[in-house]
Amino acid sequence: MNKIKLVILLTALFAIVLFAVRMGTSILQKDAVFDEQYITVPMFDLINQGWSVETAIDFEETKGPALIWPYAFFGEMFGGTLNDLRLVSLIASVMTLFLLLLIAIREQCSTLGLCLVTLGWLLLPYNIVFSEIVMGEVSFVLFSLIAVYAYYTSSSENKRGCDLLGLLCYALALSVALHSRIHVVAVAGAVCLHAFSRFGLRSWPWWCVTLLAGLLRIPLMMRWGGLVSPEYQSLHGLGFRLEGTAYLLAALLPLTGMFAIEAWRTLASKLQLVLAFGFGFVFMLIAQPDLFVPEVIDFDSPNERFQGIVATVALLVSDASLVQNLVLTICAGIGCAGLVGLYKLNATSKESLPCEITVLALTIGCGLYLFTRGFVFDRFLYTWAFLLPIVWVKRLSPLLLGIQFAFLALIACRLVSVWLI
Repeated sequence: MNKIKLVILLTALFAIVLFAVRMGTSILQKDAVFDEQYITVPMFDLINQGWSVETAIDFEETKGPALIWPYAFFGEMFGGTLNDLRLVSLIASVMTLFLLLLIAIREQCSTLGLCLVTLGWLLLPYNIVFSEIVMGEVSFVLFSLIAVYAYYTSSSENKRGCDLLGLLCYALALSVALHSRIHVVAVAGAVCLHAFSRFGLRSWPWWCVTLLAGLLRIPLMMRWGGLVSPEYQSLHGLGFRLEGTAYLLAALLPLTGMFAIEAWRTLASKLQLVLAFGFGFVFMLIAQPDLFVPEVIDFDSPNERFQGIVATVALLVSDASLVQNLVLTICAGIGCAGLVGLYKLNATSKESLPCEITVLALTIGCGLYLFTRGFVFDRFLYTWAFLLPIVWVKRLSPLLLGIQFAFLALIACRLVSVWLI
């Protein structure tokens, strides 16, 4: 079968699966779940009160207008209810898979490989849940992937390092993503560093348009007086701390842990893996995050929360903080070793842009949390790991890929049972 036809078929099947989950679970009967009680407020204000500076700009949310506006516009077009807003997430996830499969074709994935990439996108932690509810991640990842796809097609087909159309598409998608959430800084940094590694000084156009996109965010930051709207600035902001990065290194385990095994199995030298494990382990030892979660969010004073898959596992293992800390240190060591293992696996194989962008984006993203304060969640990694379904297929052995997908399926079932059933 022609691969483009296969991509269309797989995208359609994925959409059917998401609609089956939508109809087969209790999500359509549920009131607001996860963060929907907060994120939908400005959307419903736009739908019910109309578009104005107050409703479109001066709303209170941690995300930007590039998230709020599309949901409000298309949600109102579909009917204006909560379930209509949720439908926007489903469509965004389907569109993202289509682009992901186009990249997989360029990565010479086989027919089976394309099917596995589709399965990997379905099982990517949090994706199946975020595809069914109103959260900022799915639409944000769509714009981020458009930017990466524009860079991929432009840089791979032009020996000068870029073409004007690709550069403009990248700049536009990056600017939109940046007005959705600040996490795209890691993706933009990954693109710029990758371009420099390939083209040297000829990569300057990518750096320039990235800087320009960043400057376009400044007016909104000045109006809000910070990275997020005023009401939420006690929860997210700038400030040096180690705990945020330490926790994200531990949260890497479900995403990168299998690469540590693959690298240990195939690489002659194990030293860098051992050093990476030691780094993550020691880093977590000296920067233990507090997993205690207050029942009520205090919007008036700075506070921190570390929540997600890894925190849940640590809390389920034991009530003793010493045991919880040990679990986190081991997870951080394995997660860090897996990230380095992926880098080494890619270095010893045929060049793969998704692998390189993923390593860079995850590294930069985790590093950026050295300079933030406030909440840190496992799902933040989702905003930098959207190319992982391709990476898993290209860099894991069949056995380890099967184990990875089985592991992810358990996580997906748990998340579905908590949020959708």
